[in-house]
Amino acid sequence: MQLRFDIIQNTEEWLALKVGKFSASTADSLLMDKKTAGYKKLINRIVEERMTGIETESNKFQGNVFTERGHEFEPIAREDYELRTFNTVETIGVIELNEWVLCSPDGLIGNDGMYQAKCPIFNTQREYLKKYYELHKNKLSCNQILYKLSSVYYKQMQFELFVSGRNYNIFNSYHPFLAPIDLKILRDEIMMAEISVRIKEAKEEILNEIQFLNSINNI
Repeated sequence: MQLRFDIIQNTEEWLALKVGKFSASTADSLLMDKKTAGYKKLINRIVEERMTGIETESNKFQGNVFTERGHEFEPIAREDYELRTFNTVETIGVIELNEWVLCSPDGLIGNDGMYQAKCPIFNTQREYLKKYYELHKNKLSCNQILYKLSSVYYKQMQFELFVSGRNYNIFNSYHPFLAPIDLKILRDEIMMAEISVRIKEAKEEILNEIQFLNSINNI
């Protein structure tokens, strides 16, 4: 496992490093039923990128208003979190587990923590807050609350913990005109085991497909 502080997220170098790899942003698709379109699309993308060495032609994501918003507000969210909690968040480019698996957390906290900022629009944060206080009132754990708020984000953050080997990951949902939500997400060892198995199975499926395609190319 390698911590890459020399890489800056959202740069060409960062995008190139992610080519042909499983990342936290693909965790939801990885854990889907293998018959689903989402899982098949992930496998197809990695097969193509492994064979070509470049980002897949059919799925080049150029960003949208929501990703641009996230890039704009993330430093503000991080500073707000640091001021409120007295925790220092160290930015990092990438954590590489191996040549197949990596993640790009929004930051590291000490030697054992991670940080993930989300900067939703007003209406989304409002709905998060309403759900959060209802779930918190029912004494659910932070892990349970996040899973109910967004199972996609929960899987993403567990994937980051899987890659990093760290013990907790802070989910920080921020909007400048609404209260923030901070959830300390702990390792879900059951999901960790599932992630490990699914990566192994997906890797085998990808290598078999590449071998088949190469055999046809050589005919």
